[in-house]
Amino acid sequence: MCMCVEKQWARLWQETNNGKYPPATHAPGCDEYKQEAFARVIYDGAACVIEQNEAAAMLEESDEEYTVETVMLTRDQFERMADFSGF
Repeated sequence: MCMCVEKQWARLWQETNNGKYPPATHAPGCDEYKQEAFARVIYDGAACVIEQNEAAAMLEESDEEYTVETVMLTRDQFERMADFSGF
């Protein structure tokens, strides 16, 4: 059962990384709030967040120098992110 329905959870701005990502459907502390590791790929000042296996494949196929960071998001946060238009 989702605890978010039963309680008014206080939402934290930190869960959006100060507005960088959409807020999660479930509040931190709810049983349904489950974060996953995603890859934030940075190149020439632009960044995108993709599945980790996609990042690994992209890095393997490219000669470019990318910076990759791990970000923890819920699946619904990831799915609600705007589509990436490319580097």
